[in-house]
Amino acid sequence: MERPKYQIIFIFLLLNLASPGRGVFNSALILHQEGRISAKQFLLENAAFLPQTSTENSRSSFKKQIYQAYISGKMEGWKSAIDAMEKQKKNEPEFILGLINYQYGYVAWCLGNEKKNNAKHYLSLLEENLERLKNTAGETAEYHAYTAAVYGFKIGLSLWRAPFLGPKSMDHGEQALDADSQSFQANMEMGNIWNHMPAMFGGSDEKALTYYSKALEIIEKEPAGIQQNNWMYLNLLTLVGQMHQDMKNQEQAKKYFEQALQIEPGFVWVKEELLPSLKTD
Repeated sequence: MERPKYQIIFIFLLLNLASPGRGVFNSALILHQEGRISAKQFLLENAAFLPQTSTENSRSSFKKQIYQAYISGKMEGWKSAIDAMEKQKKNEPEFILGLINYQYGYVAWCLGNEKKNNAKHYLSLLEENLERLKNTAGETAEYHAYTAAVYGFKIGLSLWRAPFLGPKSMDHGEQALDADSQSFQANMEMGNIWNHMPAMFGGSDEKALTYYSKALEIIEKEPAGIQQNNWMYLNLLTLVGQMHQDMKNQEQAKKYFEQALQIEPGFVWVKEELLPSLKTD
């Protein structure tokens, strides 16, 4: 199958812009042209030789700031990052998607820590950015997955709305998987839906773990660059560990907590709370 010409031209332009790494690029380009590595893998594996734009540098900086806030538990750093990103109002889909992801995480933290006013504020901004994402990138799997989460957050703010909003959350979760069954976020969110759904309405730990396991499988097959400084990856490992802990599967819980610490030894929540709690259960 002939490779699209625009893809080859794009990579050729990158070669000319990154002359210090020309030899490495030439070898990688041959593998890419022969179909032995994908364009995504080509770019990730040679990112060190690529000239970064100010937008890319900005995204990378915010990603690191969010990650450090997550592993340290100092959420004021998370808040300052999303506030700064919100002020920039960039229209690039990748920037918007990153902002949505960080607002999603912060709203979840606010709800878990009884900060409902903050949750409402950032949930409103999250909805605005989802509309921006829809206008720039269409109804992608990620759009539907985060929309499913929005309905879940609204239920968290007003439990009496669960019978009305629950089906909408499930509908968007299913649309996310229909759009891309290999989407990390789609599988993650469907796991959340089954995990947080009350048992009397059909909630299932087994189904939740099935989707969480699929999400882990997806992200662990990605190049190392995707996993690096990725708060969602650590969050999923701890979430699965907590589910096993609640089900009295102590050894399984320990395995996931230790995997999270192996990836990030400075992960305070796991190191100082979750892992020690196994010894007292």
